[in-house]
Amino acid sequence: MAFARPWWSRAAARIAAVVGANRGRAIAIARRRMDSRAAEPPTEAAHRRVGRRGEECARAFLERQGYRIIAANLRQQFAGRRWAEMDLIAWQGRTLVFVEVKTRARRQEGFAAERAVHRGKRRRLIAGAKNYLCLRGWRCAYRFDVVSVYGPDQPRPEIELLRDAFRG
Repeated sequence: MAFARPWWSRAAARIAAVVGANRGRAIAIARRRMDSRAAEPPTEAAHRRVGRRGEECARAFLERQGYRIIAANLRQQFAGRRWAEMDLIAWQGRTLVFVEVKTRARRQEGFAAERAVHRGKRRRLIAGAKNYLCLRGWRCAYRFDVVSVYGPDQPRPEIELLRDAFRG
């Protein structure tokens, strides 16, 4: 009966083959590498951090505008294997609003954040919104807004709201 070698033994064998060190030294190197990896906290990618911070800014902005947020980062599957991810879903009065948040680290001429909501993304959002309403049995007015956030890591980020950005 063969037994599985521990992870550091397998890693040591690879290191010994590459470095040409003896097995004992390779085991020590492998253990040090794994210990140093375990000590480092996992870091969030910069673009994800900017996006998450942008969504937080957009949420606070919309709440100040009178929106009542009921869901955030809702992912749902529809039509087999297609996915729709809605950043924010909120009530404004008697209208259900599906909000797409687009964040940019800084404003650049000719690169408006709302232009990133292309035709395919609009179709997925519309289908996801209809699916969301159907699953809950709601028959109400709804619309799609786009919030553009520029410089979410700045003390005063620039936020633009485009109401009724497209029709569903």
